Amino acid sequence: MGKKRIFTVGFDLPGEDFEYVPIESDKTLLDADIITFEPSIGDHESLEEYAGKPLLTEYSSFIAKERVNHWHNEIVAAINSGKLVIVYLIKPEEYYRHTGEKKYSGTGRSRATTNIVCQISSYESVPELTSVTAKSGENIRIVKSASYLAPYWKEFSKYSTYQVEISGDFTHILLQSLSGNRIVGASIHSKSGAILYLPPLCYNQEKFAKYSTKNNDYHWTKSALQFGVNLAACLANLYDTLRKSVERTPPPTWTEESKYQLEEENSIEKQISKVSTKITKLREKKIALEGMLQDAGGLRRLLYEQGKPLENVLIEVLTMFGFKAVPFDDGESEFDVVFHCTESRCLGEAEGKDNKAINIDKMSQLERNLQEDFARNEVKDFAKGVLFGNAFRLTAVEKRGAFFTTKCISAAKRGRIALVKTPDLFGPAKYLKQHPNDKAYAKQCRDAIVNTEGEEVQFPEPPIQDPEPTVSKKQQRKT
Repeated sequence: MGKKRIFTVGFDLPGEDFEYVPIESDKTLLDADIITFEPSIGDHESLEEYAGKPLLTEYSSFIAKERVNHWHNEIVAAINSGKLVIVYLIKPEEYYRHTGEKKYSGTGRSRATTNIVCQISSYESVPELTSVTAKSGENIRIVKSASYLAPYWKEFSKYSTYQVEISGDFTHILLQSLSGNRIVGASIHSKSGAILYLPPLCYNQEKFAKYSTKNNDYHWTKSALQFGVNLAACLANLYDTLRKSVERTPPPTWTEESKYQLEEENSIEKQISKVSTKITKLREKKIALEGMLQDAGGLRRLLYEQGKPLENVLIEVLTMFGFKAVPFDDGESEFDVVFHCTESRCLGEAEGKDNKAINIDKMSQLERNLQEDFARNEVKDFAKGVLFGNAFRLTAVEKRGAFFTTKCISAAKRGRIALVKTPDLFGPAKYLKQHPNDKAYAKQCRDAIVNTEGEEVQFPEPPIQDPEPTVSKKQQRKT
């Protein structure tokens, strides 16, 4: 039996047999043989409630919906490609999210805008379930027709308690509550793959994880690592059995003991182990490089982002220019960014629009913020206002219309406010990222913001452009 590649999505399991995949990842599941999955929304931001449940911010709403859709599609693709998917049925996460639709009522100054919201559940990422209801219990029985699950259940039933009951058009019902016959485990089989819905594995954290003062981190104990070895072997046997026949009993884990191993198997397993070690190291290096690649391209958020991601990259760029830039929130006042240098102190607001120009509403907010800032006791001088706009943010930059409406520009002239098109920051920021010691150019960019009043800021061209392709001497000789 060859070693199987096992992904754990959204949670971690002990040992080198399991490859942890964050729920926030966009990784494909087709690279694995076996996938274990815990449904989750992942990292998100919620600042208020709706109908008794947390309401995700607009940005988190978009990310959460994209995330559950990604995993739903990946799980379906994995099953159709002959993979074994095991969904551990943890308690559902339920929120409300913005749909992106708005409803308008009234006219003129009394016009009101209502954001349309809808519910979102972590179980939207799991296919083929018609209902998932939070119910908890410990007493579970395996049904007679689930013979192929018996070796798994014999070894891991003591770690399994149910958190939900489910319904669906199942191929097999596997586990039920001892009383009430609630379905707490089931399976669906396609022509090539299978999905198993099982109670989650719950182990003693104190026995399985110990804190190391030397490394300032937790590490798996020997008991945990042995648990992982047994689980990986059991899942691999289950995979092989389901690939052949769902009715056949998989080999118990004790048959993997060394006394039952053949000499040829031992030799091949050693070779596989060496290759697996190399693959693991290369995979870790790849993951690290992918993270570095994502960070390296962070400046591109100037071209298409809105909300907090846009504010964060603006702070990064303003710091490159030589400003001291921070978001401001003292519990009473909250501003997107306050930034200052020797020449000036500025207060900025940032706005991204999907398919329209930045309008007077954001300018009005900036003017209110400037007044609110000046009213604070520690502020002696009126700050310079800067409005950062990313209009038509999902359209290619060269195809966009005017970034600011006529009213917005008129108000900027009245308030001597500088208008910055965030894509215009990309070229200077790219240059300074590559030439961080060019303080003179950074000052030119800083001065462009400080000295612009009532107009769009025109940034100086970077002193060094991308070089033209060169021809080597060898190529010249050939020519």
